[in-house]
Amino acid sequence: MALPPLLDRGRGRGLALVAMLTLMQGVAAGAAAFATRALFETMHGGDALPFVGLSVLAGAGAIIAMTRIAARYLGEDIGQDYARQIRAALFEHAAHMPASAVAERRAGYVSLRFVGDMTAFRNWLGLGLPRLVAGAVLIPTMLVVLWLLDPVFALAVVPVFGITLLAITLGGMRLIPLHRRLRVRRARIAAEMAERMPLAPQLDRLGRRRKELAQLDKRTEAMIRAALRHRLSAETLNALPDIAAGIAAALVILTGHRAGLGTGNIAAALAVLGLLLSPLRDLGGVWNHRAAFRVAATKAQAALSRQKRDLYRTGQRLPKGPVDVTFENVPLPSGQMLSLHAKGGTKTCLPVGELDARAVRDMLLGLDTPSAGRILLSGIDLRDLSRGSLRRHVQCLSAAPEVLQGSLRRALLMGCDHRPEDATLEQLAREVGLGPLLKRLGGLSGTVLEGGKNLTQTERFALGLARIRLLPPKVLLLGLESDPGDWMRFAVHLGKTGVNVIHMGRAQQAAQVAA
Repeated sequence: MALPPLLDRGRGRGLALVAMLTLMQGVAAGAAAFATRALFETMHGGDALPFVGLSVLAGAGAIIAMTRIAARYLGEDIGQDYARQIRAALFEHAAHMPASAVAERRAGYVSLRFVGDMTAFRNWLGLGLPRLVAGAVLIPTMLVVLWLLDPVFALAVVPVFGITLLAITLGGMRLIPLHRRLRVRRARIAAEMAERMPLAPQLDRLGRRRKELAQLDKRTEAMIRAALRHRLSAETLNALPDIAAGIAAALVILTGHRAGLGTGNIAAALAVLGLLLSPLRDLGGVWNHRAAFRVAATKAQAALSRQKRDLYRTGQRLPKGPVDVTFENVPLPSGQMLSLHAKGGTKTCLPVGELDARAVRDMLLGLDTPSAGRILLSGIDLRDLSRGSLRRHVQCLSAAPEVLQGSLRRALLMGCDHRPEDATLEQLAREVGLGPLLKRLGGLSGTVLEGGKNLTQTERFALGLARIRLLPPKVLLLGLESDPGDWMRFAVHLGKTGVNVIHMGRAQQAAQVAA
């Protein structure tokens, strides 16, 4: 999957509008330069200042200010839209990846991708490209205005600005490796802090506080060195236009004096140089934004190139009635090959360890796909089922249901096709044993923390049980931590027969489940 095109969804038209606004700035600046010359010549002749000249000068300033604000506003909108599209593309791709592959990504790297890299994408479209367009429009326009004022001015400053642009380009190319090095250092710190912060009290108890602080200080020192090298290069690029402007101003005054041009011409040329300085300064920042974008784009492209799950190929539905589950030579993480036929409406125990149990669960839920062999549900390859059919008919009952931070109402309804009235939902919650939780949280609108951190294991299990009551499955998976008695709670509350129950437990539990 490729990155979204830069100029997609109307962003190309937006940049064209930015170019038009910038051209208006150039025209206004030219008018201001000629008005300045006329006013200086009038003052030199001792005549009264013309109202038209003063009006043009004031109006040009207003136009420049308004068009600049409009161009920056439009650029920000373009950048935000691109960041939104990139963010959606990354999440969409991650949603189609195997759960095991997503779990392997460190939390710090993921957070940097969705925060730091999004800033890089937004800034390139919102600041970098619009300023590049502005420079491409304003710099030639201002040089034309200098030529119209007098060709000697343009001939004097063109070499200076040409050398400056070349220096900015060469220096800007060095920013990419510098920014890549800085990103690596920053990502490492983000990943390690995301891993260690929740464990800070435990690490202190284990006597690792000083070691972890020393490691953090070492990583931070390396990151600071990379940041300073990057900052020095970036600020040097930003300073080059100021040096060029000083030299160009001296040349304008010198050439104007030698050519016998009036103070009005020289003042107008200096005013143009002042307006020319802004896009030149922006070009230094453009390279910085481009470097950040290039590095972020490389990482995002790598993320979007990772293999997706092989699922939902033909969108078939499960037939009515009980569902048979068949594993045909499916390899497990332990190296064992799983071959199993569980008839619909029966109870089966898989005597597997935690790693294999998690793999079996993920494959049956469609969170992962087997590297070999097949999984059949009533003779249909699991990979050929529709998304809705797999979600509705295969569910897992465990003490670790998927929970996002939010209301208890939302936690209960996640994955459900319909939303019952609050009174019905509250009654269901009480039936599965969540009455004390309702009281503790203050009802269905009470907040459940991320991952259900403020729920007990029993409450998390009851939460999953409530979801199953709302969306009864045909295949039920009981997690390794589940007690065989959980099946009895399920059967009593669901009141449904014909469910294929697969309990991933220890061998000694098989007889209890079968009974």
